[in-house]
Amino acid sequence: MARKRTDEEIRAMMLPNGRTIGQELRALDALSRLLDSRFGMMGVNFGLDSILGLVPVAGDVATGLAGLHALVTAWRLKLPASASFGIVWNLFVDTGLGAVPVVGDVFDIFFQSNRKNYRIVEKHLIRRAEAHAESLRTQS
Repeated sequence: MARKRTDEEIRAMMLPNGRTIGQELRALDALSRLLDSRFGMMGVNFGLDSILGLVPVAGDVATGLAGLHALVTAWRLKLPASASFGIVWNLFVDTGLGAVPVVGDVFDIFFQSNRKNYRIVEKHLIRRAEAHAESLRTQS
């Protein structure tokens, strides 16, 4: 039975495109944190998604477009359709419910679709890197 890899080992794993998981995730992590959890008040984390959502229509459109970065990353890395579907679903729910005045802004604080989408991409990248590493071991 193989031992469980540390987070550091996982992030250093090479993907078939020649980049590491850490390199691929760095920008997506920074953007998702900025949009969903960069700031905090009274023990509650929130980001630009919640703040810009206070601007009717334009704020929700802007943060919805920024959230597409996770989908573009999934497509660029050729992640499975299930990853893309999960990302699109989270964006749809966040943009749709986030557009409801006041209630949507509170919803944005707790739903944090961009962090969910980051975790979807991360999970699939880890699976891909581990499969790639295994295939390299079996070729040796």
